[in-house]
Amino acid sequence: MSEERQLAKMTGWAGLFLEPGETIRVAAWGPSSELAYLIGAGSGRIAAVTERHVYVFESPLWGRMSRPRGVVAKHPVGSVRMRLNGWALHIGDERMVVHLHHRGRARRIIGLAADISRPDLIPPENQRVG
Repeated sequence: MSEERQLAKMTGWAGLFLEPGETIRVAAWGPSSELAYLIGAGSGRIAAVTERHVYVFESPLWGRMSRPRGVVAKHPVGSVRMRLNGWALHIGDERMVVHLHHRGRARRIIGLAADISRPDLIPPENQRVG
């Protein structure tokens, strides 16, 4: 399934939690903690960015087909500090583990969620040169 089609499905699944007119531009899936990852149990998290907000959704599963079942955090774009540190994606006070194959998506979430007029919101370790 193409990424565009996957994001359209994700927007539909998250529709109850999104504001009218919002569509998910990029999303990353993963467990809520390293311990959950190691023991193979625990709830999942979905980090997603729309045109206006950054969301952290709760989900019962960790994979790409998991559906959001609630909002853990919601922030206007450009209003929250985010960083990717090792396996952990930090969004404000929330954190989630990002699978290695989702690190590119996590970086895109950080980039889309940053307010370009405030470059201090993108930590140096998440900025790419060139």
